[in-house]
Amino acid sequence: MAAQYSSVVVVVHTVGPILMEEWRDLPYVKAIVSAHLPGQEAGAALMEVLYGDVSPPGNLPYTLAKSESDFPASVSLVGYQIGQPQDTFTEGIYIDYRHFHRANITPRYAFGHGLSYTTFSFANATIAAATPLSATLPPRPAKGSTPAYPATVPPASEVYWPANFHRIWRYLYSFLDTTDADNAAKAAHSTIKYAYPTGYTTDQRPGPSSGGGQGGNPALFDVAYTVSVTVTNTGNRAGKAVAQLYVQFPSAQTIDTPVLQLRDFKKTETLAPGAHRTLQLRVTRKDVGVWDVVSQNWVVPVAHGVYGVWIGDSSDNLHARCGTASGGCVGDVASPV
Repeated sequence: MAAQYSSVVVVVHTVGPILMEEWRDLPYVKAIVSAHLPGQEAGAALMEVLYGDVSPPGNLPYTLAKSESDFPASVSLVGYQIGQPQDTFTEGIYIDYRHFHRANITPRYAFGHGLSYTTFSFANATIAAATPLSATLPPRPAKGSTPAYPATVPPASEVYWPANFHRIWRYLYSFLDTTDADNAAKAAHSTIKYAYPTGYTTDQRPGPSSGGGQGGNPALFDVAYTVSVTVTNTGNRAGKAVAQLYVQFPSAQTIDTPVLQLRDFKKTETLAPGAHRTLQLRVTRKDVGVWDVVSQNWVVPVAHGVYGVWIGDSSDNLHARCGTASGGCVGDVASPV
């Protein structure tokens, strides 16, 4: 296509990273649109972007490398087990941008990268402490009382198969054959008691500190720091921008952690040229914690340490650094990656 036409836009529909080195620098390839899997509205969405009706505000959810060898070990299968691919994930937590930062590899397009028909500036960042941090989690809320259920045994007929019921093969239903239902009701009314398994107890015990409702101990999601940044549309077209927040752990801590980790992001509404909007981002207790396999709990390695909070529009284009200890932010500083 690039050999036949003087202006080519490559639209990529893919579920993950691909290599672009063989064609991205061809003279007539003017742009690349990573459209992923947009579904039935793919045509309408692409036309709005290609004709400039909408400025694309998307950002890459993965890193695009220059070579397959730039990726960590799990990009290749290491063996098979019972006929299935088997990966031992020897890279641990160092996947995608974490791996590229650690190995000091410059990608083709970094995690979080994205272009639009306009430009944006990120300025006036501020940070404020919210919930004081501690090395371990505060106690989780007490469990509720054990629910009470009626002990009345219903009649066996309640679970008989309905008359003329059409069964779907291998589908599991809540009905029983008449004999099974009658025997179950008979046993329920008898004096037979079934012993609990060895070691089982009906006593209500406190749950693990890390546990709780959905997501675990609610204290994990306490906001430790609030961060704000002003995003200004500095171009001549309307568009949206995404502010990304990365956390850098203190150098004093001894636990192996990535150089930077994405911890929050937020998108503006459509901003007219010259318009600005202040976005509020947050850092939670879990964002500055790590999972300790010995205590089976989340811990904050250095509760009163200096965490770096970096703000920008991609993992390789960070504009400002906020310090949790100083409570201040500085713009136009060199990123750690």
